[in-house]
Amino acid sequence: MHSERDAMRWLQLTYKVPSEPSQKRVWVWRRLQHLGAYALQNSVYILPFSEEVEKHFRHLVHEIHDMGGEASIFTIIALDKADEQRILHALLAVRDTEYTTIVRVCGHFLTKATTVVEQQNWNDQIHAEFSEVLEKVHVLLRTAKRHDLLGALTAIKRASAAESLAACEQLFRVLLDKDYNKASKLLEMHNDLLI
Repeated sequence: MHSERDAMRWLQLTYKVPSEPSQKRVWVWRRLQHLGAYALQNSVYILPFSEEVEKHFRHLVHEIHDMGGEASIFTIIALDKADEQRILHALLAVRDTEYTTIVRVCGHFLTKATTVVEQQNWNDQIHAEFSEVLEKVHVLLRTAKRHDLLGALTAIKRASAAESLAACEQLFRVLLDKDYNKASKLLEMHNDLLI
């Protein structure tokens, strides 16, 4: 046990929706997945307290009531530090995976760009391929940020993913001009991202 002074505050959403039609339950489940909430048990989800989480949970409670269900929000403090750490670790692991995937995809992009720069062979096919990868990374980052309601707890991973994407975009713009000299210098600057 630990004192309330150093305890982390959580918001808990408890709900019950009509069993039929089943798409109502599925819709609520998807919304909670979209928010990145942790399932303590069936129909009981938590996230670390923030005004944004509270806003999302309140909106969801309203939606659940509109579909004929019941829902409540509670502010809770875990009495067992080990439970709190286990749940927090699970939440962070999911977000970390999303942001790490973005950094990894960017690393592959930059590694492929290294070959393009060395061979000085920018062409329409590579342009299309790189454009597609950048679009994919933008979608991954938007999705990760949309699911990320952990704020400062994921700030470093979120910033790392955004910086990786920015490096790829900058290199892409330079390659559009076929400025292989400048591209080579950019790749040297971002050597730590290469895979």
